[in-house]
Amino acid sequence: MIRAPRAAGGAARLRLLAALALVGLGVLVRASAGEPAGPEAGVLRFCADPDNLPFSSAAAGERGLYVDIAELVAADLGMKTEYVWWHTFYGKRAVRNTLLADRCDAFVGLPHDADFMGRALIRTRPFLDVGWAVITPPHVAFARVEDLKARRLGVVFRSPPQLLLAVRGGFQTTTFRTDEEALEALGRGEVDAAFVWGPTAGYHNMKRLGGGHRVVPVAGEGLQWRATVALRKGQESLRDRIDGALATLQPEIRRLADRYGFPQGAAIALATSEPAPDHAEVIAAGRSAFNQHCSHCHAPNAMSPEPSRDLRRLRLRYGDATQEIFYATVTRGRPDKGMPPWNNLDTATLQRMWTFLDSVQTQP
Repeated sequence: MIRAPRAAGGAARLRLLAALALVGLGVLVRASAGEPAGPEAGVLRFCADPDNLPFSSAAAGERGLYVDIAELVAADLGMKTEYVWWHTFYGKRAVRNTLLADRCDAFVGLPHDADFMGRALIRTRPFLDVGWAVITPPHVAFARVEDLKARRLGVVFRSPPQLLLAVRGGFQTTTFRTDEEALEALGRGEVDAAFVWGPTAGYHNMKRLGGGHRVVPVAGEGLQWRATVALRKGQESLRDRIDGALATLQPEIRRLADRYGFPQGAAIALATSEPAPDHAEVIAAGRSAFNQHCSHCHAPNAMSPEPSRDLRRLRLRYGDATQEIFYATVTRGRPDKGMPPWNNLDTATLQRMWTFLDSVQTQP
């Protein structure tokens, strides 16, 4: 999956960087010597993140679920494996510089979503459902997320759970920078539950909490998605072979996911009795907040005649990164452009403002 890994430090990071440099050098030397590489040589080259457990790791010890799956698939096809390590917090850049650059043949764990680089990639069948989950001590009873309104609930800044709960209202949330920080606070008893990335929660539960906490997936728009193996277009034959291997290996994949603590039970709902706010009402509230706080620089209703200040063109400029850039810019400011950080705006207001801006974006 595309996700920011934990930072390694000190000597461990130096050893890792040295190892990665050698791996990269080996690839370049073999290519320059004209030797066959990849499937033609009986080698299946996988793209993977070197520091993103429970998904993948280049370090000694646990390899991660996606590396274990890659090894199983290659063995089923009678092939050897090689790995091209690239940090996935670079997002699509990681895919472009590895898979699309023909440095590897397959990328395990990309979303089964045609909107994600669909023009360049082909995908196998989904092999695993992943997403956001609530983790609680065993004594905390709940059937829906709304049952936790009386509890202290840890969330991660700018994550889908934080934004969803802010819009719904009534939750006692504490915001953390990372999933790991929220989970550490849960272990110390500073929060009663955490609504975080499910695989990270499950792995932390296994490694740090003795496996005694409940980790429950949560259903909802943008909260769950399906992992697949992606390949370059033109590799349909190899895709079909990997697809067949995944079908054969499905029972073993489930066992591996259990071993790493991935939550695999039925997903619960956010709520049953409290509907989400009407979309038109959210847009209207966001427009009002925008006009109150932003119109002096960006014009009422975001209709600035100056292209540089016309926020209706955000998606044309930033594409898929638009929402993330909006939150980063508003909360951190742009001092070089004279824009201060708007730290006085709460998360719910920011979400409503974003919903309004998203509704007025100029179409390409």
